[in-house]
Amino acid sequence: MVEQLGLGLKKKILEHQIYRYLSRLALTRNEDDFYSEFDTVLKGLYKFAGPNKPALENVMRAFQRKHPLTELARLILQKRLSKVARERLARNFFCDWITEAKSREKLEEEGFKAPWFFVISPTNTCNLNCYGCYAHEYQKGQGLSYATLDRIVKEAKELGVRFLTISGGEPFYYRDKETGKDLWDLAKKHNDMYFQIYTNGTLLDEKTIERLAKIGNIAPAISMEGFEKETDERRGRGVWEKINKARQDLYQAGVLQGFSVTVTRQNAEVVTSDEFMDNLIANNISFGWYFIYIPIGKSPAVELMPTPEQRSKLREKIWEWRSKKPIFIGDFWDDGPWVGGCIASGRKYFHINSKGDIEPCVFVHFAVDNIFNLWKEGKGLREAIHSPFFFSIRRKQLEKNDNFLTPCSIIDKPEILREAVREHNAYPTHKGAETIIEGKIAHFLDDYSKRLDELTRPEFEKMVAGEYDSSVVKLSKTIENHRRKNREELEIQEKAAKEKTTSRGKRKK
Repeated sequence: MVEQLGLGLKKKILEHQIYRYLSRLALTRNEDDFYSEFDTVLKGLYKFAGPNKPALENVMRAFQRKHPLTELARLILQKRLSKVARERLARNFFCDWITEAKSREKLEEEGFKAPWFFVISPTNTCNLNCYGCYAHEYQKGQGLSYATLDRIVKEAKELGVRFLTISGGEPFYYRDKETGKDLWDLAKKHNDMYFQIYTNGTLLDEKTIERLAKIGNIAPAISMEGFEKETDERRGRGVWEKINKARQDLYQAGVLQGFSVTVTRQNAEVVTSDEFMDNLIANNISFGWYFIYIPIGKSPAVELMPTPEQRSKLREKIWEWRSKKPIFIGDFWDDGPWVGGCIASGRKYFHINSKGDIEPCVFVHFAVDNIFNLWKEGKGLREAIHSPFFFSIRRKQLEKNDNFLTPCSIIDKPEILREAVREHNAYPTHKGAETIIEGKIAHFLDDYSKRLDELTRPEFEKMVAGEYDSSVVKLSKTIENHRRKNREELEIQEKAAKEKTTSRGKRKK
């Protein structure tokens, strides 16, 4: 009790300090004032950092070099965030990142390591009909009830997760049939969480954006395919115009906003151009995610997949932009060396679809667990994350994949997913999901993955050898640490899960 009171007091003090620091930064009038104040803020935060001091030290070194992300921080605080959004970001990211560290460490001592985040798709209903949509074949309808969403979020917080991504379908279409509640109600109730919502942007009218601004803990990431031509070709005529209007309104309302792009063979050249990235920055976009087209969902077509050469160019451009442009960009495939390969299967994230099936990834439409069945058995998210199916995929990554530039168990190392599905009798979560692991698509992926490995392996070996190291970040050391930690963490978690299963079995007897 005393410890909890002490932690609560520390959190309040920290919140007050961070609010004060960010307010001072937001009130600066120019670049020089901002950087001078930022130096003072970082030194003040360092006193509270605790076990997170190494991470903060990296931020301080980046600041000293005037890294583009420092300029991004200036743009966000001086120009792009309202007071409410700024305070929510401060509390839910910075404060919890620091004060929840001991809670996460305690769980790790028990053999459980929480993922960074996970994705929930509360509905599969959508107002668009995009070709190649990965989620198109899921069952349409109500989806998850509000009570289900609420319970999932509560469990997430108990595991130390403070950031969730909402996908779909179109998430802003969601409304619970029984209660009438929607995602704003969820975000308002769980205002100590931060939510990113992938959206097509067409439902972000002025009233909707006003609600987002008042809540402050939702950041929409609007999907696009390039410029107007590419976006309207896939998403429908007039979509580009609607999302541009939404972006302007989000900026005026002080709502943090991002983008998402699915890279295909057709749009790869456009979305890797400097013109494309500069346009996003000019439109006050602060973050974004690149996804590789996966041949699943609506009319899967392998000819839409970017070539190995296009993927390599994408990696080169994203890594270049990070060192030059004030925007945060993530690429779940080409960033493998930085994050230790595939982050799915509960290692860093997983997906709960609109029927409650718990999938390793939003693109892996197979499952062995469903959240409703787990609850009936007195289990929950913790057991789902420690499922033998998830462990199997992670174990096979260790055994079969030594190239972090080919991290994906679906298209880069397709034998991993096939073997895990077969060994654990994982069921397809919608009709046709099995086409990714058998037949023509599987044969294509065998050849594709071989060509990708041949192209990327020499480059990855250079990374391992230290040729990509800089004075600030040693990528070779990062790769080495990830290899070690991936194995150590999996072994600890497998052992803890086995002991818990044994203990549960003895109690039943």
